[in-house]
Amino acid sequence: MTAPSPSHARILEHARQGAIIVTAGRRLARTLRCAFSAHAGLAGDRVWPTPEILPWNAWIHTLWESALYAGAPLPARLDRDQELVLWEDVLAEHPETDQLLDLPAAAEAARDAWELMHAWRLDRRAVEAAAGDDTRVFLDWARRFEHISEIKAWLEPARQLDHLAAGLRLLALPASVVLAGFDEFTPQQRDFLAACERVGIRLEIAEPAGSPGRAVRVAFPDRTREFEAAARWARALIEQGQARSVGVIVPDLEAVRSEVERIFARILDPPRFLPGPASPSRAFNVAAPPPLIAQPLIRSALLALQLDRYRNPLGLVSSLLRSTFFAGADSERSARARLDAGLRERGVAEISVMGLRRACRRADPPCPLWRKALRRWSQLDSQLPERRLPGLWSRDFTLLLEALGWPGERSLSSQEHQARRTWNEVLDRLARLDAVSREITRRQAVALLGRLLARTPHQPESEPAPIQVLGVLEAAGQQFDALWIAGLNDESWPRPPQPTPFLPLALQRARRLPHSSPERELEFARKLMRRLLLTAPHIVASWSERVEDRRLAPSPLIRDWPLAEPNHLILCHSPTLVRLLSEASRTESLRDWRAPAVPQQTWSRGGTRVFQYQALCPFRAFAELRLGALPIRFPQPGLSPTDRGHAAHAALEHFWRNVESQQKLLALDPGELDSLLAAAVEHALNAIRTRRDDLPARLVELERLRLHRLLACWIQIEKRRTVPFRVIAREDCRQVELAGVSATIKIDRVDRLDDGREMVLDYKTGECSISDWQGDRPSDPQLPVYALSHQGPLGGLAFAQIKTGKIRFRGLASDPLPAPDLSSCDLSSQLRQWRLVLEQLAAHFREGRAEVDPKQGPRTCRICHLAPLCRIHQARLDAEDLEEESL
Repeated sequence: MTAPSPSHARILEHARQGAIIVTAGRRLARTLRCAFSAHAGLAGDRVWPTPEILPWNAWIHTLWESALYAGAPLPARLDRDQELVLWEDVLAEHPETDQLLDLPAAAEAARDAWELMHAWRLDRRAVEAAAGDDTRVFLDWARRFEHISEIKAWLEPARQLDHLAAGLRLLALPASVVLAGFDEFTPQQRDFLAACERVGIRLEIAEPAGSPGRAVRVAFPDRTREFEAAARWARALIEQGQARSVGVIVPDLEAVRSEVERIFARILDPPRFLPGPASPSRAFNVAAPPPLIAQPLIRSALLALQLDRYRNPLGLVSSLLRSTFFAGADSERSARARLDAGLRERGVAEISVMGLRRACRRADPPCPLWRKALRRWSQLDSQLPERRLPGLWSRDFTLLLEALGWPGERSLSSQEHQARRTWNEVLDRLARLDAVSREITRRQAVALLGRLLARTPHQPESEPAPIQVLGVLEAAGQQFDALWIAGLNDESWPRPPQPTPFLPLALQRARRLPHSSPERELEFARKLMRRLLLTAPHIVASWSERVEDRRLAPSPLIRDWPLAEPNHLILCHSPTLVRLLSEASRTESLRDWRAPAVPQQTWSRGGTRVFQYQALCPFRAFAELRLGALPIRFPQPGLSPTDRGHAAHAALEHFWRNVESQQKLLALDPGELDSLLAAAVEHALNAIRTRRDDLPARLVELERLRLHRLLACWIQIEKRRTVPFRVIAREDCRQVELAGVSATIKIDRVDRLDDGREMVLDYKTGECSISDWQGDRPSDPQLPVYALSHQGPLGGLAFAQIKTGKIRFRGLASDPLPAPDLSSCDLSSQLRQWRLVLEQLAAHFREGRAEVDPKQGPRTCRICHLAPLCRIHQARLDAEDLEEESL
């Protein structure tokens, strides 16, 4: 353990003499406590008094508790959660609240403006005199907030310092208080400290000691290389023994935390990416922890609390089925995955808990453990009232989660244990809201809990790390052997002003409130930079010359610093784990495009998709039809294009079953035709409702009107056909075999013309083109396969395109043309050509031809889901790299 810096040494000496040390933030308080204990141990002390080193808010809380015990006449103290609930209630009751898009966010902004008014001593009359529309509404909220607080004898944090200052004489106060890490004090804080001095407390503000460190600035092409250089620089200093503690400061750390942690972990903690449990000790620590709600364990609990007895979106149900934090999750992992896929295949967009329980029983294999958990949940849910206080909901939430077996059957990791402990603390905070809340519904309670979780940062406890990645304010009062300040470009430092919208801007600027003007931000940034220069003897400031498509210049605060080149810095050039693994093995190249041949005599799965996929991309035919690499469906509310297509097919099949021929069609009067169409549409909708019991009645009615109108237009096309016809087959199943590939096909319709020829029709409710039948790799060979299977005298084959705005026939036929919009051709010659093409595709499939070869390149890949498996995009990038290297 090295000796503390002069600044910290003086602070620790005051602590040894019994002074209370009050810090600007929790991180500095923790640092000073650790340093005190470490040096006391190294000095040979076996026991020592625990120093009173507290962050500002904790010190104020301690004084408040002491005042209560001393009998001071103080009102009930609201914590920040309770205060925010009160603000939300005030806003919800205001007549102009309907204009707010996000009431909780507006309540937070109002709370912040209220705190600024008191912290910076803004006169209410001055605010009212300069008030605009937003400020006037805010003042209405504030008056209502004050009125409720007075009636209830509540006091929020914004006014607690003023009340506490009046009762300081009643307290047993320390003789000395040292303030550390403060860059500035608000007028309210200064008044409170003056009151402390008046009652005899000796105050001392710990100023950074020493001379400014040697500083240089460095430019990097982009942010990734900037962060990588900072990590390699920190690692080099630690490994070479030139520093025991290294700080890396990132002004916008909250926004880029995930990127920073990923880059630093790759360079400073490579074993983290290897299988097995993570090491408890780490070389670095990143501040600005993510909110508790980001933890998978906590996210699963919040999702489970959103479970509804009657309606649950498939996304919620799917997340619960795939979660590892519920009863039987490991035992039924595969069964639940199959259940999830089955619900998607059925097109289920919403499902009740009872419906999910039935699905668990009918699934193959079933999910009895999850079904039992849902039954326990249902029994408990049926006993809960509509409205309760938050504290009772807090208890009920625990019981509901226990019914579902949360947090699961496996042992939790250390990080998950800590997350669960923090979860329980948040539930306690929810229960404390009873003091200010009315009875609320479960949905409101879950939303309130979600906001508490989103406002609760969670960083698992870990050993102190030699490399600390911090935000600018978190570095207050810290001391390092070396410091790197990243992201100092002219857009982000000084920060752009962000004044509160609820206070007059001119007044904010006149009183120099934080974030009120560019001049105020520049002044504060200069103050911080002067402090940071005293933080370490060696300082590097960096910026990225380009972010996305914008070129950036260095911050004006570092333009006078000496400019250094990146290669002049001490950087660790150790290869990454990925490079080490790739270099440790011998790489072989293999053009692996041929799969094992089909072992059976005949392939009989996939229908006409065998020919279609083999033509579009041989790899797709192999992956989907032989490996079963099928996409997961994402059902949406309402009717999908597939549902509408099935409805049109079913309606036309029913219609022609009754009508049978063009002659009978022409003989129908308008009323009879309309009745037959209505019956056909109703038949189709009944078939859909059998599969989809979640469809709203209004949606079904709209689909009835749409489909009836669309089919009526199509029937007019049928009436105008020049060659009379009779429908001889509808939804006709057949078997076809080509070069060892057997396909079961279903032909939508076959017409027999009066001249003896027959015509094969395929209904299409989307786009279609006869060009998809042509060439050595036809994109849609379905109708050609139908034609090759037909035994009668074929006179034509066509799409019957039934799409709003495109109602027509598209196809090929021999003369005379049996329907409008068909193209004339020699069908005998065309059938021979199709047979050669399709037999060749079938042979390639059976031989195992599975190369990644999309027919139309990226255009074909856009309608394929196999890119992560075939990695064609990576292949294209590699090809581009090789091309660049050859130039």
